[in-house]
Amino acid sequence: MKFLKFCTLFLGVVALAPSAEAGTLYAARAAGSAGQLYILNAANGAVVQNVGPTNDALGANYPITGLAFHPTTGVLYGSTGNSEAAAAAKLVSINMATAQVTVIGSFNAGPVNTGGTPSTMADIGFDAAGNLYGVGSIGGPQLYSINTGTGQATVIGGTGLTSTSGGGLAIVGSAFYGTPTSTRFGTYDSGTGAYTNITNPTRPLGGAYAALDYDSGLLYGLNLGPGPALDTRLVTFNPATGAVTELGASGTALDAIAFYVPEPGTLGLLSLLMVSFGFVRRR
Repeated sequence: MKFLKFCTLFLGVVALAPSAEAGTLYAARAAGSAGQLYILNAANGAVVQNVGPTNDALGANYPITGLAFHPTTGVLYGSTGNSEAAAAAKLVSINMATAQVTVIGSFNAGPVNTGGTPSTMADIGFDAAGNLYGVGSIGGPQLYSINTGTGQATVIGGTGLTSTSGGGLAIVGSAFYGTPTSTRFGTYDSGTGAYTNITNPTRPLGGAYAALDYDSGLLYGLNLGPGPALDTRLVTFNPATGAVTELGASGTALDAIAFYVPEPGTLGLLSLLMVSFGFVRRR
């Protein structure tokens, strides 16, 4: 009888719990502006909360060009812009509650522009196993693997493209979706770095897609418009065709997005019920 009652209550919990918990959408600013961390409304792109400037413990600011949450630890990682020499082209971790930045290390990707500015990662993304990847901002939108302990970026292979405009990256299962230039939406081969184009995507503001991420069955993109306005629009993509659905206007100069997905609540409730019914003893 006790087991039957337990099963009845557990099935009720499962029925009430959502099938997949929607993530909280974080965004960060770069695009030649000071770094800042925000929370956005994923339904319409509106800014919900200004978390704070992406400063380190000494107050130095780091513009952020890419964001990604580690799939198991929940740590928020960022790639820094290269507009400020002291903060350029680094992998950082970011406190999602305060926006404080901790530098992990330089990417040392290799390519530099004519002025000697090093390549950073235009966007970054984790696979399900916790491997971090990025798309280079200088020397073409090549796919890199990134060491999360040191920041070192290692090129996987060439795309045949010579310049980056946007450089969004989202990893969905084994698929690596990218917007390496303003007129391209397609996929990367994670083993060779080769890029396969799907379409020239619609851009509500012109400009390019600076960031991509995936949550609750939807592939999101951030369209960064041209200067001086640097307006942004949040959109979703049809992964198969690249068709774009505009969701709404967002903050200015945003250059990165990432969804934080909390641990599902059902297993915790199951554990509580098992303790309550004596199937598991409290320690």
